Amino acid sequence: MKIWNKPTNEVQVAQGKGRWLAAASALALFATPMAIAAQPDAETDAGYDDDTIVVTAQFKEQRLQDTPLAITAATGEQLREKGIDSVADLSGIAPNVNISSGAAAFGPSAAIYIRGIGQYDNSFAYEPGVGVYIDDVYYGVIQGANFELLDLDRVEVLRGPQGTLSGKNSLGGSVKLFYKEPGPEADGYLEAGVGSYDLVNLKGATNITVADNLFLRVSGVSTRKDGYVDVLDFVCVSPEQSGTMLPARTGPDCKTGTMGGKNIWGVRAAAKWLPTEDIEVNIAVDKTVDESEVAA
Repeated sequence: MKIWNKPTNEVQVAQGKGRWLAAASALALFATPMAIAAQPDAETDAGYDDDTIVVTAQFKEQRLQDTPLAITAATGEQLREKGIDSVADLSGIAPNVNISSGAAAFGPSAAIYIRGIGQYDNSFAYEPGVGVYIDDVYYGVIQGANFELLDLDRVEVLRGPQGTLSGKNSLGGSVKLFYKEPGPEADGYLEAGVGSYDLVNLKGATNITVADNLFLRVSGVSTRKDGYVDVLDFVCVSPEQSGTMLPARTGPDCKTGTMGGKNIWGVRAAAKWLPTEDIEVNIAVDKTVDESEVAA
């Protein structure tokens, strides 16, 4: 007796009902993409209903249930509701994903592991085992990869191995961040938050209609927080163990600094130009200044 089992593709998803539609970048100049995205009405024209989730994990528009990959997708609204503010916080939205902040000296690093495959060494000589993409543009180092999540449309976590999709060195998979695109709709918000260690967090974004075929979207973020680990002077704390060779420092609390503090601000501006019905040009620029302390 011969038994044949039809193979199936298991797809895990953390998103409920919704529709997402985006396309891969079409043109690039020094690795800066000008992406082309379809309008939401195109989903109805293509035969998608309101319950269909459309992803671009394979750089083409597909229904989630037809994509032979293990994908976890989450919208920007879901991330805000869960209090996810950085890449390191994304480990809570997908199974078999572990993301931690590294104590790198050249920016806030993110050690991302998917199904046990990743890269922790923050040397510039190594590429991460899990690729990080911003609007389908590859970010090739661990330093600075712990981005502040600002004005996102969605996040896709692709669990590997899938080197053919995310590059030869992204063996563990990839984390893809997609920002909201400009449009004619009135879509603006302003968020403010406070917390322990004198945390002050501000976020905001808005659409601006310049002309009938030209739209802008401006967003910004600012985060300040005191460090949660005190750095103490050894001689001051333990003079009986320090001997006479180390220089003595005295102070009211022996404190010389802190670790884990944040001091970040950034802005992003995106423009969408529709010269004809068949051509759409997207250009985005951003600037981030991160003077945070080393993670504890």
